[in-house]
Amino acid sequence: MDLGPDSRDVQVLGVGIDRYAGGSDWSLVGPVDDAIRFARRFVDGGVPPEQVTLLLAPEPDPSAVPPGVVVRAADRATVRDVLLRELPTRPQSTLYVVWGGHGYVDTGRHRRLYYADATATDAGSLDLDSMLATFASDLVRSFDRQLWIVDACQSHDRPHALRTPGNETFPAGEPAAGRTQDVLFAAGVGQAAANLRVRRTGLFSREVLRLLESDDPDLLGDPARLVAALRDRFAELRATGLTGQTPTYLWYRNALGDEGLVLGRPPAGQPAPPTSPSPPPSLLGPLVDALLAMPEFLRPNDREEILSLLRGQVYAAIRRSSAARADTISVVRTCLRYPGALAELVEAVRFFASDDVAMAQVEESAARLVPYT
Repeated sequence: MDLGPDSRDVQVLGVGIDRYAGGSDWSLVGPVDDAIRFARRFVDGGVPPEQVTLLLAPEPDPSAVPPGVVVRAADRATVRDVLLRELPTRPQSTLYVVWGGHGYVDTGRHRRLYYADATATDAGSLDLDSMLATFASDLVRSFDRQLWIVDACQSHDRPHALRTPGNETFPAGEPAAGRTQDVLFAAGVGQAAANLRVRRTGLFSREVLRLLESDDPDLLGDPARLVAALRDRFAELRATGLTGQTPTYLWYRNALGDEGLVLGRPPAGQPAPPTSPSPPPSLLGPLVDALLAMPEFLRPNDREEILSLLRGQVYAAIRRSSAARADTISVVRTCLRYPGALAELVEAVRFFASDDVAMAQVEESAARLVPYT
């Protein structure tokens, strides 16, 4: 990876948490090693080591870290200090943030990342959506180009911690003119990220690092191309029979704030391949009923917001109706015509869902339609 002449204008923050105060049940194998691997790639690419900060738990052997790279703890106080007090004062124009560890989605649908000192009764976690808003605002004076890479689960259930609503928010000023902020997630909302314990790495992080080791130095400078390369890579892994070790979802929020599922889409400009015959009404009806049972999908404005997360090709193909049921039937039938679109619809609905029981019914009904996709 060669970042070229702009490498000195880069700041890097890597967070890797293998060990949590919550005990051995929380332990992971790989995030610390991945954070060090990313640091090594950036330093080898020309970023001054003093501009690379690693927040790790546990602290690694000093010989494993590139000389000059700053290593600190990954507890709540240190993470907040670095993100809210130190980085906003740095003069560099480009920021890369890489985070590996446990994560979840709270009851307000905010993405949360556990601090290393989290426990079952004090489940301290970073509200990532709120922090992204801070870094997109003029409270952060620099970093007009940002890429955040998050290798963490976004499950709704948290077996190791109490279920509490999110309440940690961060200040945000006015949107910074000309600032771009791209975010890559290893998992979609409600999904788990794959972790390869034997190889001490997250699957998502491993594939990102492999791409950065390629001969294409522009991937980091063009996140859209990095996303396309990751999509192709994961499609290749699935095609070779590694489905069980391949993340189901790759979720992407681009610089314009648009976000959605990108894994498995057909290449742009190519028509969708033919699909199986349409399902009978006996199978189509339950999914339509399940969707309409969800208040978020029943309300026209909310339904529009949900559908906006579908890829443009699918969204544009839906024949819209002012009647909720007719509109929903059209949405489902359209999604069945495009490979992967039904999964995108379920993922988009899950992002807004407030009723876990109703969401489970949507998932169950959609699963019966998979043979027709």
